[in-house]
Amino acid sequence: MKSKKFLALALAAISVGTMAAFAACGDGNDESTGSGELSGTVRLTGSTSMEELMRDIAAKFEAIHSGVTVSISCNGSGTGISDAISGGNDIGLSSRDLSSSEIAQGAEAVKLATDGIAIIVNPSCTVTNVTADEIYNLYVDGTEIQNTISRAISREEGSGTRGAFDELVVNTDGEALEDALEFADCVQEQTSTGNVITQISTAGNTNLIGYISLGAVTDAVKAVQYNGVDATVENIELGDYALSRPFNLVLNANRDLSPVAQAFYDYLFTDEIQEFIEDEGYIRA
Repeated sequence: MKSKKFLALALAAISVGTMAAFAACGDGNDESTGSGELSGTVRLTGSTSMEELMRDIAAKFEAIHSGVTVSISCNGSGTGISDAISGGNDIGLSSRDLSSSEIAQGAEAVKLATDGIAIIVNPSCTVTNVTADEIYNLYVDGTEIQNTISRAISREEGSGTRGAFDELVVNTDGEALEDALEFADCVQEQTSTGNVITQISTAGNTNLIGYISLGAVTDAVKAVQYNGVDATVENIELGDYALSRPFNLVLNANRDLSPVAQAFYDYLFTDEIQEFIEDEGYIRA
């Protein structure tokens, strides 16, 4: 869809024998050198869960195209989606699916990868497995988990990680976290994956639990089993681990990508980058 327009514009540029026509098809932020080398800026905004992965990929792209800058600003999936709708970015990053309202406004999601949501505790915490009921009861009623975990972290409203977590954690009565009117006082909000890891990993915080992207898990925290199943890529692919969500690229269905943004978008789906995504602990598109 997007590449057809780019091809047509490129052919038009060749037909008039000038690179000026080629540059004119961008949004004012992109231009090409006389040699045909890509140059300009690609603007990405959105999910903090996708930030580290996208920065690593962006560095690879910039190494190939020295005239390109990939600008990344991550303040949550909601921001990435709204920016895609308004024109505030070239590509939005969202770790949740689009709502019907966002689709109606022109947002379009393309899955880049699938990610698991890991439930994490301090490495010194003795808890190794939690159930959906335990998580639900702690977040909604403040009920301690296994006489050990009495505090919890949630992400902010609009976070794709929170949206997926609240939707997927369902107790045995069929009640999801997303249906709770409010969370217990023991639940604190953090505004990024990094902040969650910092709080969980702080020495002495053995009574605290939270959740982050599976691909963001480090030795600073411990991922626990959920309903007796390890948080692994293999278990997600088998359908045994219940907490997973998409990593989506969000485009505006009513606006074509600039040549440099289109080139970056296409690069994300090359075998090289899809294999890199796999190596980083995610499931390729």
